[in-house]
Parts: sequence; C-alpha cells; structure tokens
Amino acid sequence: METDTWNNFWTAIVGFSSLLTSIIAIRIANRANKQVENQIEINNKQFLFKNRFEILKSCHTLIYSFAHYQIEIDKDKKENETKYGSLLLENNKLAKLTDNEVIGIKNDMLNSIEEKNTNKRLEKTFRIPENLSAELSFVYENDKIGLLQIFLCNYTHFLLQVSFYKTNTSLKNIDKIENQDYKKLYESWEKVQEAGIITLLEKDTKIFYKI
Repeated sequence: METDTWNNFWTAIVGFSSLLTSIIAIRIANRANKQVENQIEINNKQFLFKNRFEILKSCHTLIYSFAHYQIEIDKDKKENETKYGSLLLENNKLAKLTDNEVIGIKNDMLNSIEEKNTNKRLEKTFRIPENLSAELSFVYENDKIGLLQIFLCNYTHFLLQVSFYKTNTSLKNIDKIENQDYKKLYESWEKVQEAGIITLLEKDTKIFYKI
C-alpha cells in the first residue's frame, strides 16, 4: 500500500512537471510568434515607407520641373510677345521637364525626337510620370491622390503629344498642344499646388511610420 502511495505521488509529480513544462513551452512559443509577427510588421512598414518616400520624391521632382518649365515659357513670352506654341516645343525649354533624376532626358537627347526615333526609348521614359500615377494607388488611399494622378498623367500626355508633333512634319497646327494639352497640364499642376497634396501625403507617411 505504501509503495502504491509513493508511486502515485511520483506519478503526480511527473505529470505536474510535464504539464508545467508544456505551459512554459507554449508561452515561450507564443512570445516568439509575437516577436516574429512584430518584426514582420516592422519590415512591412519599412518597405512601404521606402516605397512611399521614393514615389513622393519623384512626384516632387516632376512638380518642381514643371514649375521651372512654366517660368521659362512665361518669361520668354513676356519678353518676345510671341505665342506659347513655338516656345513649348523648344528643346532647351522641354529639357526643364525631362532633364531630371526621374526622366533623365537631356537637351541633346531631345533632338532625337525630330529624327523619328524608332527604338521607343523616349516614349518609354515619357511614360514614367504615368507609371508613377499607377504606383500611387498601391501605397496611398485613392481619395487623397486624385489630383496628383491627374497631373502625372497630363505630364506624360503632354510629352507624348510634343513628341508626336515633332516627328510629323506634315502636322502644321500646334493649337491643340498649346490650348488643350499644355493648359490641362498647367491647370492640374496648379490644383496640386493649391491643395498642397505633396505636403499632405508626406504627413500621412510620417504618421503611418510611427511604430
């Protein structure tokens, strides 16, 4: 009888020890899982923050580039009292839109537009603003980026229209580019400035990144 009592006692001790070990192991595993989940969340935030930062940086560059282009156009128009049309197509002014770290097309490379470039390189680079517009949808809420997306699409459209004009010598009328494409680009740039879109998105990015 006494032997059975000791056996039961040690069995209970062993069972309790096993249960305690299991509980400790589960807690350690849960803690490890939480740490992994936290690290994944941090990594995801860092990845998204980096994407947001790079896209905003590119958008800011294009907004700044158009501002300089528009200033040059207005300055020459005022001094020479000429129509916008001829000024819009001058390569040294177009370079204000394209000679930046986003598009990367310099003045001398713009001359290849008139040579009917067949390798589509210029067209591909001119579509970079439009591609940025699409990328914005993946990293920001749609209701905050509409005006900026319109500006970026107009930026691409204007460059493509200029390219089309320069590669078609039979096309004599520049009124469409002057009165429609440039006007749309200017108005969309103005709306982005007035709404302070870039500043708002920068604030959202900083708030989002708080861990």
